[in-house]
Amino acid sequence: MLRDLTAVPGPRAPRDYRFALVGALGLVALVLALVGIHAQLNGASFWSTVLAPDRTDLRQVLVRDSMLPRIAMTLLCGSALALAGTLAQQVLRNPLAEPMTLGIFPGAYLALMLAELWAPSLLASGRTAVALAGGALAMTAVFGLAWRQRMSSLAVILSGMIVNLYCGAIALGITLAHFDLMRGLMIWGGGALDQTGWHESARLFWGVFACFAATVLMIRPLGVFEAGDSTVQGLGIALQRTRFAALLIAVVLTACVVSAVGVIGFIGLAAPTLARLAGARRLRQRLVWAPALGAVLLWCTDELVRVIAAGELFSAHLVPTGTVTSLLGVPLLLLLLPRLRTQPDLHTVAVAHAPPAKLRRRLPFALAGLVLVLVLCFFVSRGLDGWYIADRADLDALMFWRLPHTVAALAAGMLLAIAGTLIQRVTANPMASPDLLGVSSGGALGIVVVLFAGFTPSPGALFAGCLAGAIATLALLLWLGARASFAPERLLLIGVAISALFQAVVGALLASGDPRGGLLMNFIIGSTYYVEASAAYTAGAIALAGLALAPLMSRWLETLGLGTTIADGLGVPVVRARFAVLVVAAVLTAASTLIVGPLSFVGLIAPHVARYSGARRPGVQICVAAIFGALLMGFAEWLGRQLMFPEEMPAGLVATLIGGPYLIALTLRKSVSST
Repeated sequence: MLRDLTAVPGPRAPRDYRFALVGALGLVALVLALVGIHAQLNGASFWSTVLAPDRTDLRQVLVRDSMLPRIAMTLLCGSALALAGTLAQQVLRNPLAEPMTLGIFPGAYLALMLAELWAPSLLASGRTAVALAGGALAMTAVFGLAWRQRMSSLAVILSGMIVNLYCGAIALGITLAHFDLMRGLMIWGGGALDQTGWHESARLFWGVFACFAATVLMIRPLGVFEAGDSTVQGLGIALQRTRFAALLIAVVLTACVVSAVGVIGFIGLAAPTLARLAGARRLRQRLVWAPALGAVLLWCTDELVRVIAAGELFSAHLVPTGTVTSLLGVPLLLLLLPRLRTQPDLHTVAVAHAPPAKLRRRLPFALAGLVLVLVLCFFVSRGLDGWYIADRADLDALMFWRLPHTVAALAAGMLLAIAGTLIQRVTANPMASPDLLGVSSGGALGIVVVLFAGFTPSPGALFAGCLAGAIATLALLLWLGARASFAPERLLLIGVAISALFQAVVGALLASGDPRGGLLMNFIIGSTYYVEASAAYTAGAIALAGLALAPLMSRWLETLGLGTTIADGLGVPVVRARFAVLVVAAVLTAASTLIVGPLSFVGLIAPHVARYSGARRPGVQICVAAIFGALLMGFAEWLGRQLMFPEEMPAGLVATLIGGPYLIALTLRKSVSST
């Protein structure tokens, strides 16, 4: 048979890694599980243990009623979360959509926390219903914020981040106020998969089975969503009804998981993404392979957690599986992220510029507000006899304490505002901020390394670790984002992954019982109570230096926002300019993270408020944003001292609680226009 030498080889078929990836993870988990079961049985028959266990043998009872139900619960939770993420991503055409980014997880957990404190009878009668109500309300809030913005992907992500951070801030405030009562809930909330029988896994099975069955009935209309909303409506499919039904299934799945084992983040984001990268490109394929991948991914993680917890180093500490999931999932997602080619429909809708506003009319009000905050911080306070206005003697007695704390709060607000403006300008992304892009979380990870790697936690070492973490995060953003021309959804996905990694590390450390976790808690909650005078004044000096240096980059900032090609054509050294701007932003973020922690809305809010006030040019926007940032953080520091007197609420936490409604109001007022 002659060979056709003229035949031209066709394009190489895309590689399919579905069987290899699921098989490898499943094999690792199975081997670890079998080794653990064999060691636990100590020679007893496995089948006799399963079918007819000896109730007087504790080892057999533990295998049948604890280890095996735990494996079943793990597989069910992983598949349920992966299915929820797949459905949300499909109907919203958004690769970032999952129970965590849509606010379902934090809403359900907050509802359970509130019920635990003030209505425990509800938990006894219907834990799933409470979680379902909380998750549904949170997701409704997300869609309510994004509705006037035509449910664009950017609007949904931004709204989800707002609700996510705000629910987290409320939960953190409740935890601080009732720490002893919430300790058990915190450990359970980290994703505790331990089981004492088959009852919970059986109940979860029927809930997941019903949701899978409902999804199968919707496969045909769901598959059309990839063609766009207009195509769906043109085919006669009820667009909003189908989307609502799919999201309702996602909420039910998440509520079932939260009520059974607590919060297990990242699986709903990682499993559908990894399934697509592995070769499941059609919806029917993803509906099969994403749950399978989510199940084995969580199972493998749980088995590794069990093996590590059995070791001598962690034998005295409780390590919830949910807090460790991101430790394995985030690096895997970041490793495969450059191969993610599908993009959400972001180019059709963008956040509109603020309507014209006269800066001269609004700037005096901002300055007057800042002066009022300073008056409140130094003169108005609460004492044992109630509210009072400080006199000269009171000022002399308390100035040594109030002045550094006030300076620290004002400086942190300025630092975050300037850093947020720089990042938004250089990435041309109105959603960018040190919080959402993970820069603050990366800096906080540097603090964790300093605290737990044996270094002396001096101010210099903490700042160096925080700066190294922030710069490493920005370098990762540049490296991975450059392959997608710094697309907003790609940068946000990286930021979500880094933030999830930080939350997992912190959750594991706090749940472990390590005494250094208390010191770490001070950095997370953003309290200025322990800030030394030298650190406060140093932060103030850095803020003033940033305020003087950032406007010098105005030309770079204005041209970089137009795109790489245009900026290069105008003679701007794009690589060098972007690197310089982001290094300055990293230094400012590191200094602010040491003062008020990684949890704050200031870096996102202040640039938007400045732009809505009429500050359009980069230099002017930086200065105005710094004023609003200092105003917000200074007021948060004063209010935190008064709300729970004689105790103090952290300034970073109060700033989040204050800034959330304000940002929500701005989001509702501003519309989104098509480009």
